[in-house]
Amino acid sequence: MAMTDATKRKEPEAEAEAPKIAVAVAEAPKIAVAVAAKPASDEPESKKAKTSDAATVRKQIEYYMSDESLKHDKFFHDKISSNSEGWLELSFVLNCNKMKAMRSTKEDVVVALKDSKIEVKEDGLSIRRPNNLALPAFEAKNHGSNKKTSSHAHDGGVIAMFKDIPAEQSWMQLKDLLRTKLPEKVPIWFVSEVSDKKTCIVAVAPFEGDMQFFEELQMELGGAKISTEVAHGDALQTSLKVLPQHIRDKRQKNALKAQKERNRPIIVGSMKFVNVNALRTRVKEILNSRSDGEKLNPDGSDFKLIKAVLGFHPKGESKSAGMVGIKVGTSTQGGNRCFWMVKEDGTSDDFSAVKCVSAIENNPPYVEDKKAKEAAPAEAKKEDAPAASATADKKEEAPAAPAAEEKKE
Repeated sequence: MAMTDATKRKEPEAEAEAPKIAVAVAEAPKIAVAVAAKPASDEPESKKAKTSDAATVRKQIEYYMSDESLKHDKFFHDKISSNSEGWLELSFVLNCNKMKAMRSTKEDVVVALKDSKIEVKEDGLSIRRPNNLALPAFEAKNHGSNKKTSSHAHDGGVIAMFKDIPAEQSWMQLKDLLRTKLPEKVPIWFVSEVSDKKTCIVAVAPFEGDMQFFEELQMELGGAKISTEVAHGDALQTSLKVLPQHIRDKRQKNALKAQKERNRPIIVGSMKFVNVNALRTRVKEILNSRSDGEKLNPDGSDFKLIKAVLGFHPKGESKSAGMVGIKVGTSTQGGNRCFWMVKEDGTSDDFSAVKCVSAIENNPPYVEDKKAKEAAPAEAKKEDAPAASATADKKEEAPAAPAAEEKKE
């Protein structure tokens, strides 16, 4: 009887559990849907990880293997030099920050270099320059204070050093002689004492062509020729310490004003740039995005820009005579990559885009400021009224000016 009761108790329990099983089966599709949804959400993320296309990867690697990069890249230069066949392991390239940012793989590089002149080894693990091209001579970048700074270091006013000053001559004689050489109304801010090494430091107000003036300046003092040079590197830093604080502040103020002027928008051809540096960057991008021998599309914006840039070359008009195309290649001077003009007779002539951009920087084709132009007449009328009194004030102050200038700082 006990067995029968137990059996009866179990049977209802089994029936009671049946609905639970049915519910579980009914919920199974929901579980399956949840599992299937996870990989679907991961797929877009993997696609977003690829931030560059094959053209960008190719451009970056071609730059790494270019003369422009390798002549300053000691690591890659040494690795390629140490390999008898000039191969560079791809793992080193992929370890570069820009390649990491693009999340490029070895497979991506192989695909990207399919139509490039950069050679890929059969095993796909190494690359090398076209036809195992010889490496450029390594040039260590000098980040020290001995490196000559750009001309912008003297935008606030040139600091020059005079050497070989005769023993019997003082800073006063040097100052009087220099004043006769300088353009009219250009003040001399500071002249130091003549040192034991027969040198003297001079600071003058900025004027047009001031750098060239001091670089070409020749003077004879006390019957002897003295040499002049614009202070750079350590000499510049030492000279700045000698200057009085108010002269340093004046130079800094003028330098900031000149920098602001340089940052005005320019227009080259039909293209506008925020400043000259933006143009320089664009020219480099056009150069580095092409392989050696590759021509620019005559109907493209890149061709039109480089042609317009060429027009600023000191000999642009004569050099571009008979030009029918522009291509990228290796320069005959120094092995750097540059632009080449393709002539009607099939000959080619290289030209330096750096010289062209430097010429643009020296005489920037600024975008016309219409607001300033419209405001000019109004300002002129305001200045006309006090013109007479201002002239009178200048006449009264004129005698005191030379005395102030003669005073030794």
